[in-house]
This record gives sequence, C-alpha cells and structure tokens, in this order.
Amino acid sequence: MNVTAVFLSVFVTYVLFCKAWPYFLYPNYFRPSRIEEYPELQLLARQLVGPNQSATLRNVYEYMRSTYTGSGSVLKTGSLLSVFRFGDFSTRGILGKRQFLWCHTQNRLFKSILMNTGMFPEKALRIRYRLFSSFFIHQWVEVEFSGEKFIIDPHYHVFTALPKRTTSGVQ
Repeated sequence: MNVTAVFLSVFVTYVLFCKAWPYFLYPNYFRPSRIEEYPELQLLARQLVGPNQSATLRNVYEYMRSTYTGSGSVLKTGSLLSVFRFGDFSTRGILGKRQFLWCHTQNRLFKSILMNTGMFPEKALRIRYRLFSSFFIHQWVEVEFSGEKFIIDPHYHVFTALPKRTTSGVQ
C-alpha cells in the first residue's frame, strides 16, 4: 500500500469516528437533547440559585468545573472508553460524581440545571458546535439574557461574557 492510500485511510477513519459518528449518535448535534427534571437535579438547581441570573450562571458553571473533568482528562483510558455510551441517557447516575464527562454530556447537564433553577427560559440557552475546532467534534452552550451573551464551555474551562452591542452597532 502506498503512502497516499494509508494517509487517505487514516483521514477517512478519523472523519468517520471523530466527526460524523458523534454528530448522529450523541445528543445536542443532529438530535436535540431533552431537559431533565428529577428530584436530585431540582434540589441541586435550587442550591445553585444566586441573587440574579449572572450569579446563578456562574454558580452552575463553577459546580460543573469543580465536579466534572473535561479536556484535560480526555486521553485517560476510562474517559476514552466512555465514548461508547450512546444516546440521550439520563444524567441521574452521574449527578454529583467526580468524573470525566464529554462535552455533550456536560452541556446537557449544564442546561438541565439552569432550566431547573427557574431563572432561564429554554430559548435563552443554545447549543453551538464546531466540527473542526478540536480533534473531536465539539460543542458548548451560549446563554443570552438581559442583553448579555455568554459562551460557556466547562469542558474547556471557558466562561466568557461577550461585549454588549448597542442598537447602532457601536460600543
């Protein structure tokens, strides 16, 4: 087999398993994820409520960052094997357990906690994704309220407030 054929085979395998396969098998890409509501999640959400939406958003983000690992643990054997957990499964079994979670699971849990606080309408929370921003397909949450927009990605340790836009487009 020549070098071109080997390279092409490796590239096709990479695209298939790291980009196309997750897009169809995991929630928040091709298929939307459901918002969960169960007693333990609702209790946690109430505990993370702050005096306003910004504080609550920060509290939920800090909970996710202190409880779950992401990009820094992706190459551990247990983390890599968890990629075979397909579908829109319940987060009940992982709630509060210190462990690695893929971005789609972190975002599902993050969005469910925020919704259970009662402070955020579902339309304020959008999943965004990119096919080629990292080795695997990747997603994060965009949160918008009161004219403010945040990019939240606990998997990569991102909590960014985007600059407010004025009606004229000048800041």
